Formats: sequence, C-alpha cells, structure tokens
Amino acid sequence: MRELVEIIEANGGYLMRHQLNDLGHSDPSIRALVKEGVLRKVRHGTYVSHQAWLGWTETQRHLVVTRSVLNKLGAGFAASHGTAAAAHGFDLYGEPLDRVHLVRLDGRSGRREAGVTYHHGTTIDDDLIEVGGLLVVRGARAVFDTCTTSGIEAGMVVTSSALHTGRVTRDELITEGQQHPHWLGARTARLTIALSDGRLESVGESRSLFMMWKNHVPRPDMQTKVQNHRGVVIARTDFEWIGSHHTGEFDGKVKYGRLNPYSYDPGRTIVDEKEREDRIRETGRGMTRWVWADLDPKVQAETATRIRRGLDQSRRLYTRNATHIA
Repeated sequence: MRELVEIIEANGGYLMRHQLNDLGHSDPSIRALVKEGVLRKVRHGTYVSHQAWLGWTETQRHLVVTRSVLNKLGAGFAASHGTAAAAHGFDLYGEPLDRVHLVRLDGRSGRREAGVTYHHGTTIDDDLIEVGGLLVVRGARAVFDTCTTSGIEAGMVVTSSALHTGRVTRDELITEGQQHPHWLGARTARLTIALSDGRLESVGESRSLFMMWKNHVPRPDMQTKVQNHRGVVIARTDFEWIGSHHTGEFDGKVKYGRLNPYSYDPGRTIVDEKEREDRIRETGRGMTRWVWADLDPKVQAETATRIRRGLDQSRRLYTRNATHIA
C-alpha cells in the first residue's frame, strides 16, 4: 500500500494500470482494490486514491485527470479553454469538468473522444507556460478561448475572476480578440470581455452583473464604500447606483453551520446583516438583496424587476433636493 501512495504522489494524484501491473497487481487484483474502496477508476487505465478523490473539489479532480491525460499523450498537447482556466485558478461556472480541453500543438484537426476535446488552434511557444506541473496556454489565451465556447454568463465569470486576480489585464484580452478576429465564437468573446469587470469578487457577483445586463438594469458601480454623515466608512457594497441612491447586495454566504463565525448563535449573523443594512439606509440609500436562488435563469427576470422597483423607490425617497457630487 505504501508503494501505491508513493507512486500516486509522484504522479501528482493518480496512477496508471501498467504501474499497478509493475507492482504485481493483476486485473482481478485491481478490480478488488476498487471494490474495497482503496482505488477509484477515473478513466480507462487510470486510478486515484478513493479517499483522496472524495476530499477533492470538482476542479481538483479535473486537474488530476488532466495531468493523467497529458502524461499519457506525451508532447504535442497543452491544456486549453476551461481546463487551462482551472489550472490558472480562475473561477468557472457552467463549465463541464467531466471533459478535458487540450489544444494540439502539431496543427492537426481537432476531435472529441473519451472525455477529451482536442482543439485545433494557432499556438506559438509564447502562448504556453507551465502551471502546477501542467503545460497550459497563458492566462489571457485561456480566458479568451473559454469565452469563445461558453455562453456570456459563464464567460463573464471566468473573465471577471481572471481580471480580479491581476494576472490577466483587459488590454491582454482585447489583444487576444484582435489577433483572432475570425475564430468561431470570437465575437461573443469580445462582448463578454467588454461586459466583465475585475472588481467583481465572486461567481455570484459576476452572474448578478450578467443578470442585470440581460434584463436591462442600469449598470451599477461596484465595491463602493458607504460613509456616514461624519465621513466614517461604515460598509462596502457589492453594487451601487449612485445617482439613484440605491445599493445592491448578493448574499452568497453560508449563514449557518461551520462557515458561520457565530456558530454558537446562528441568528447573530442575520442580526449583524440587518444592522448593517439599517446603517446604510440611514445614509439615504435604499437596498435590494438577492441570493443564489434569485439568479436561477427561470427567475432572473423577476429579480431584475425587483431591483428596478428598488431603484425607482430610492429615487423617490432619497433624491429629492439631493446634491450629488460625482
């Protein structure tokens, strides 16, 4: 068993059938290890520690499988699209992580087989870097590629996340669009990049901005500081429509359970949030809140309508005789 662990660690999380054979495990023996819950088969001829797999996130699982695929294929391939974005640590939404995306470095045509999509694309040495032991396309290229194949909402999530990390700049993304103007999906990618914003701090905030754009809610400012009448900063809001004296908050935090800082008193978090909201309203601002369920595609239009109603109400209540200094 110790030998299995050593090989798994040396490989970066997996081991291959031929390595098990080299250790004296026949196919019936391998099947027994899987049945006993020692190993887990993740691809043809590829295994991981079952216990480790249960503790990994979907992204960690995806990258381990990617590492095994690249190792098996050898030179001539690099991770691309959502797989490369995951390797760079960018947020993903709606990206099927049961499929590995690779770009062919030999110029041959792409194809799909056995859980892997092979992309044909123009790639030069400057496009490639090593991240976590994986050969991947650069961050800006990974984001642009992902945006060409995903929808605008999913693309805004990965783009805003990449911009937020500071490892990718908007100028780099614009350059990618200029270099590949005729690629399939390039037009959608350019629109997605224009809509994205590095001030967004989470998947939920990025999806919220998409929801507003899709449903014609005026584009807000983001991560603004709210000051009281003494000039003391009392809060930072996710979204603010300054001219309308209205704020918006996406609440994706876990209120109860292990992520609650007040685990001894779950209701304390709600009380704190209510007090914070009251302090914001005392500055002459309204607030609309929404949660994950409100971003479901079936109800996004209703959520947007609620935000617009909040904007209208705040304009009526707070902007009369108000002086706004830009």
